[in-house]
Formats: sequence, structure tokens, C-alpha cells
Amino acid sequence: MTLNEVAICLVIGGLAGVLGGLAGIGGSLIMLPALAVFIHDDNPGTAHHMFMASAMVVNVVVSLPAALKHRQAGAIHFGALRVILPVMALSIVVGVLVSNTFDGLLLRKILAGFIGLYALMTIARYFRKSAEPELDARRLHKARLVGIGTFTGLIAGLLGIGGGVVMVPMLQVFCRMPIRSAIATSSAVMVMTAVVGASLKLATLPTHDRSVVHALIIAAALAPTAFFGGRLGATLTHKLPLQAVRLVVSLALMVVAARMAVDSYAKRKQAIQEPPSPPAAVVEGEG
Repeated sequence: MTLNEVAICLVIGGLAGVLGGLAGIGGSLIMLPALAVFIHDDNPGTAHHMFMASAMVVNVVVSLPAALKHRQAGAIHFGALRVILPVMALSIVVGVLVSNTFDGLLLRKILAGFIGLYALMTIARYFRKSAEPELDARRLHKARLVGIGTFTGLIAGLLGIGGGVVMVPMLQVFCRMPIRSAIATSSAVMVMTAVVGASLKLATLPTHDRSVVHALIIAAALAPTAFFGGRLGATLTHKLPLQAVRLVVSLALMVVAARMAVDSYAKRKQAIQEPPSPPAAVVEGEG
């Protein structure tokens, strides 16, 4: 990596850490679009798989300090954690294996659509002005938690994200869990599931002709600022009006998703239009 790319990664990591820790969405929704736009690679299709591996490694770095802060605040629901964690750890493995069957540029388009959908749903919920729910233990049914963990793990593994963007709203809607508790529980789950997903994605990078070392170098460039950003974001979770913050984050994500979709389309079009390399010249007299 060039010094300029390292500097870009440090900025990306800081933003991903703060927003991931603050809104409980993990850092990949920031890291993956930013890496796709600002880090040049001659083969963007396979590069996206490498960026996914790097982002999943950094998700561990973002979620760990955030989870520790949430634990100090007493916001983690350990009953839900114990049910969700094992099923999500298994389903994220399936998600990663499925992701390896897709072209990276197609995964970018799917991710862009997913980010846009998430942002629209969050904006809609903000303007509905629904009241903060009271925690109801009867809604924390084991079957619901297993379903949430399974679905979150599949999406996290497929798209290379932490999973908080899926888990937090599902805990709110289906379990009536308050937003701060949902964010805290999601961060605690991701500490372990991100390790599982990142390890498998790194191990399978050679199938895309990508270097594990290169992915780890990118992760190392993202990680320092992501760590401190995640700690700061988790602290702010308990001090700022979260619904307003999530609205601002969602509006920013709408722009990110649109930029990522346009960039993916342009790169796909360029790959189709590029003529194949000419065959090697035959040496006269050889035969």
C-alpha cells in the first residue's frame, strides 16, 4: 500500500469506528463502500472479496471496545446474547461460503441495495415517531431470538458486514427491546461472530486468487482509528439522542449506497468493454 492509501484507510477506519459504535451498525457499511471507491485495484471483482475479509477483521476491533463500554453501562441483555450467539456463529459460516460463489461486483451491487433499503427503513421509522418500547421478557421468545440470529448471520456472512444493521432493528421490532439495549447486545454478539466470519473469509481468499497477507495489511491500516472510534461511538450512544443520530447516519448512507452502485456499474461496464489481451506472438521458425 502507498502512504496515501494508508492515510485514506486511517480516515475510513475512524469514521467506521465512530458510526459503528454509535449506531450499532458495525463498520463494514462504511468501510466496504469507501474501500471500493478510494482504493484502486485492477480486478475489482476479486478485490471486493479481499475488502470483505479486511472489513470483517476490523469489525472485531470495532465491536470489542464498544461491547466493553456497553457492559460498563449495563446495557447488554445477556439472556438474548446466550441464545443468539451460537446460532449466528453457525449461520455466518454458511453466509461466507455462499458469498464465495458470487462475483465481487455483483456483491457490491447487492450491498449497495441493502444499504439503501436499511437507510430508507430507518428514515421511515424516524418520521413515524414511534415511542421507545418497554422491555417485555415475554417477547424474548427463544424461537424469535434463534430466527434473528440465523438471519443476521446469513446476511453478515454474505455481505461481509458485522450484522448489527440487521440485528438491532429486528430486536426492536420482534422483541420490543429498547434501542440502547439492542445496540449493546448486538455489539456483544459481534465480538465473537465477527471472529468466525473473518477467519473463514481470510482462509478462503486464495480461491479468489487473493493474498491473505494483503487483506491483513489493509485491516491493519484501518484498525487503529477504528478501535478508538468504536470506543468513542459506544460512549456517545449513552449520551446523544440516538434516533436523530441514526437519521443523519441513514441520510449519509443513502449517498454512500448511490455512489457505490454507480461505481460498481461503471467498473462492470469497463470490464465488459475492455478487449481481450492479444495472444503472444509466435516466433518464426518455431514449430
